Amino acid sequence: MIEIKKEHYIAEGLARTCYRHPENDSLCIKIGKPKIEKSHLYKEINYFKKIENKDSSKFDYQFYAAYYGEIETNLGTGFVYNLIKDEVSQNISLTLRHYLEMENGPYTDEVLFKALGRLKSQMITHKIFVGDLRARNICCKILENNTLQFIVVDGIGHRDFLPFADWFHFFAKKKVERRFLRANMHSLSAQRDLIKRMRAAGETIV
Repeated sequence: MIEIKKEHYIAEGLARTCYRHPENDSLCIKIGKPKIEKSHLYKEINYFKKIENKDSSKFDYQFYAAYYGEIETNLGTGFVYNLIKDEVSQNISLTLRHYLEMENGPYTDEVLFKALGRLKSQMITHKIFVGDLRARNICCKILENNTLQFIVVDGIGHRDFLPFADWFHFFAKKKVERRFLRANMHSLSAQRDLIKRMRAAGETIV
């Protein structure tokens, strides 16, 4: 059994809390919160099983955090994922939300939006979808050459009864474009405005 301590805490979402893996610094462990139904926690896991045969060598880069299975911890069942870190510093990569809320951040909106477009393009090309598309669920990995890769770390999957988007490029493109528009991710200013409205309304943005 893996023992997770307070010092391993990284961050948390609405359904799970994320910790560093105590025995492997390249991994993290997500633990479901007590009041979250088990079926909800397994929605993403079931989607990972569905796409596990995707050939990642055809990806422009690995644009979602890889999933490695379940382990038992002192806090309950844990789900093991890649821990996204910047290449040079090895710091845990900040999320897009962090960059959008920065004043005088290190990257221009043009750079951020280009990286977001690259992520969107890969979702369409490889027919991999994100149900919970939020700035907090996208890590911005800084590469050795100081360029960015946007990597989805939570909320992957969909629940379409007839998954035409899984089979046809036309429907995949339409689905991803609708998701970006619905999530106010079609522009950085729209996403900033959404974050501001959520904060003003007292909603949790973790």
